[in-house]
Parts: sequence; C-alpha cells; structure tokens
Amino acid sequence: MPFAPLAPTIHFENLNAPDTPTGKRTYIIYYIPGNPGLIEYYRIFLTHLYGLLTSNLESSGRKRGRDVEVLIHGRSLAGFETSGIDDGVVNDGIGPPYDVEHQIVRSENAVKDVAKRARKGGRYDVRIILMGHSLGTYVSMEVLRRLRTASAKDRNGEGDGVRVIGAVCLFTTIMNLKGSPSGRKVSWLISLPHFSLIASLFVKTLTLFMPTNILSLLICLLMDFPRNSSHITASFIKSPYGVRQALHMAHDEMQTITTDKWDDEIWGAAHPPLHPHPRPVLRFLFAASDHWVANETRDELIKARGMNGNEDEPWKPKMEVDEKEGWPHGFCIKHSIPVAERVRGYIEDIIEADLANS
Repeated sequence: MPFAPLAPTIHFENLNAPDTPTGKRTYIIYYIPGNPGLIEYYRIFLTHLYGLLTSNLESSGRKRGRDVEVLIHGRSLAGFETSGIDDGVVNDGIGPPYDVEHQIVRSENAVKDVAKRARKGGRYDVRIILMGHSLGTYVSMEVLRRLRTASAKDRNGEGDGVRVIGAVCLFTTIMNLKGSPSGRKVSWLISLPHFSLIASLFVKTLTLFMPTNILSLLICLLMDFPRNSSHITASFIKSPYGVRQALHMAHDEMQTITTDKWDDEIWGAAHPPLHPHPRPVLRFLFAASDHWVANETRDELIKARGMNGNEDEPWKPKMEVDEKEGWPHGFCIKHSIPVAERVRGYIEDIIEADLANS
C-alpha cells in the first residue's frame, strides 16, 4: 500500500465536540521536532499521547470544577518541507538553509498563531504546554523565555501574549552539544567550508535515479527501521533542501547550544520574579546513554537545576533519567508508544498544577 505524502503539520482535536463554552479551559500542546525536523517522525507518538490524555483529562478537570480540553499541534522545522514549499508563519524572504535562531522565531510565531486561532474559534481560556525533542528542547526553552517576557508586558491579554504553563523536554540537548560523543566526532567535519552544500549534492547525485519507495526499502533493510520511519527518512533524503538543512543546522547547533542560557524566571526560584502568571512547570526525560548528550553534561544540569528528590525545593524542574527501559535518543523511530505513556504523566502533572493554581 503506498504512503500518503508527508504532512508539514499535525493537529489533534475533538472535531465532534460541541461549541466550546466560555468557561472551558483549553490546553494546547505545541510540539517542536529535533533535527531532522520532520513532524511526521512523531505522528505515532503524538497520536498515542493524544488518545491517552483525552481518555482521562475530562474527569481530571471536573475534579477541579473545570471543563477542560486538550489539543495537540506540531509543525516541521523550516527547510524540511518535502514539497519544497514553506507554509510557515515567517515570511521574511530568507530561503533555506535556516539557522537555529530562525527556527526559534518561526516556532514562537507559530505558537502565537495557534493560540490566536483558538481564541478566534471561541476558546477564550487558552494555555500552552511546549514540548520538544533534542534540538526541539533548546527551541522550546528559548520560546518559553520569549513568550514569558511578552506575556509579562501583556497583562490584560489584549495583544499577542501567550500563557505558557509548562514544558516537556525529551532527550534534552540544551547544553554543550559539541561535548557529546557524537558532537566530538562530527563537529570538525560539519564545520568544513561549504560542507552542508557539498554533502547534500553528493546525496542528491547518489539517489537521483532512485525512486523514493526503493530508497525506503533500502533504509528499512540496512537500518532496521520500521516501514513508516523508512518512508519518512527516504522522503527527507529526496526532499529539495532537507539534507543540506539538517547539516547546516547541525553546525549552527554546535555553535549555539553551549552553556545554560536561562535564569530563575525560567528555572524557578524560592522567591519567583514578579510575573502575572505562575512559573512554568518543567519536566525533563534523559536517556541513560545518549550519543548527543554527554553524561557529565546531563549530571551537571540535573545537579544545578533539578529537584533531585528534594521536596523542599518544589519550584525546581523534575528531571528523570531512564535507567530501566533503554530508550534511545531517536525514540520516535521504534519507541513512540512507551515514551508517550511516560510523557502522559508529565502532561497530567502540568495540567493538575495549573488547575490547582487558578
């Protein structure tokens, strides 16, 4: 059976629900992919997560005296469009390849657009939960910082201010990417002049006369990928800018993802800064062994910023290391369902905290 074309966006909501009453609270999970940034890699993960959340969310909200609903939105990163057409929300005339800053701006604008459209559709109490994987965790943290700054200036909610109540960071790369096992191996190579262009031209030449379905079959056999992941990877390789975009951005990630760049406004503190909204609730999931995250970098971050089981510091993020399941950095290839089941608890914790705060 042939595959459908890859979608640049994913949206999950209950289309059969009646018109949203004014009193209903809407939680929008906005998902930001890693690199390569095709949202289709996460369709199984997001589908399962949505099913798990909607089966329990309404009863949870009613316990707090609220009607609630959850929506999920996700979008491919710029430059990874398999059609060659960028339908994004940043129209600045700049063409691919794009750097990390462009992805941050694009994601921030996309979150604002999703929230605005939800409000125009009758959802008056809209709250955002950011979620990212790998590079998407760095983008999520930076989007969170920028949106928190904007919402502090928009206390009446009359402008583009967006209320972010939390973030979930999966297989987090927010510090010292160059010091990771893979970073040490490839940073010198991808920093060579014009490497992303030369490598992408080589790949295009190699696969020029190879149909996508044949390339997909080879990937399935050689890399032991599931059929759907093989097709997504083949479509990425055959896309107009995908390979060059991935390599160009990987080089920029090495230069950008270095030190901890966020203050207590994001991480939390015993005495939080003045802000119209409560501090965001943060949840982190790390792999026990991750080729894109050095163990010492992970442990340093957990020691400096994590709760570490100390209930006397409830403002700190909960950071979990998967010591049991052995989930890999690229969980979305084969481990989408069990990771979704773990993440369900993170999302429910964030929503419960928000319901308790209001």
